[in-house]
Amino acid sequence: MVAPKRIPSRVRHVAADGPLGLRELDRFSETSLERWNAASQDLDELHDSLYFGLEPERRRYRPELIAALTSVEAVELRIVRWCRAVTYRYSLAPLSCAGSLQFIGGRFNAGTELDPQTLTAWPALYVAEDFETAFREKFQLPSDSLTQGLTPKDMALGEGSSLANVMVSGHLMRVFDMTHAASLNAVSSVFRRIAMPPRAAKLRKKLGISEAGMVRTAGHAYDAVLKHNWRVFPIQFGLPSPSQILAELIRAAGFEAILYRSTKGPGRCVAVFADRLQEASFVELADPAPPEVRHRRLDTESAIELAGWDTVAAQFRAR
Repeated sequence: MVAPKRIPSRVRHVAADGPLGLRELDRFSETSLERWNAASQDLDELHDSLYFGLEPERRRYRPELIAALTSVEAVELRIVRWCRAVTYRYSLAPLSCAGSLQFIGGRFNAGTELDPQTLTAWPALYVAEDFETAFREKFQLPSDSLTQGLTPKDMALGEGSSLANVMVSGHLMRVFDMTHAASLNAVSSVFRRIAMPPRAAKLRKKLGISEAGMVRTAGHAYDAVLKHNWRVFPIQFGLPSPSQILAELIRAAGFEAILYRSTKGPGRCVAVFADRLQEASFVELADPAPPEVRHRRLDTESAIELAGWDTVAAQFRAR
């Protein structure tokens, strides 16, 4: 697992006149763009080298990584009127995990459009502790502060959409508590034994990236998983994010959910792995539902139908 990289500043060539803004691209000369393109190619190669170069080592240490995660005591989580912000058109299937399988997936699950040589997709149900947290996570709105004179709503670059605010309750038996960095102490002690591939080290030096990029401490792992933008790796490079890599190991260690602090709102969130639910675990609608809602409870009996595999192409289901 590696931490996200910043794009090297030395290839950035910006005109000195005037403040930075949304039209920043207009300031670049042709030479600057060529330098950016060359750096971009090196950055792509760096991330490919880090992921695929480290994969043999992750496989080699996989039993120890899973054992380290298994050593962390699972917690029980009682969910009392937590919230899901569901796009209105899908409001008759509020407990479906189908959305999590689309595109790149979510913070703690892989979607169907990641590089097919990386992670196989799996479904997850995301629930937030309160409405504000659910709303901010849904639209990735971190705060009310202005950015370049624009509000978070303006930055969404689109009209507001209709939402169904669905309250849920439940009980989960084996939850990995990632609300504090200490939960990653054991697994980080294994990750730190994995060395950076030589080619990646050479590219890092060429690009002038000062960060080591490798997980060495629990704090470093925690930041890579929760504080950095998890979408950068899958969107820009088609590769799993550190949080998705770690979530796959946590699933393999026998946990059915991950509890974590929202990076956007004030509350906590939980990612529930529908296909890993324990017999006594469930998430259900807290209020009466319209008669058209078929499934009002996610548990071991309904998990197959609520996983959402019927909404993705056949080739992805076969992976």
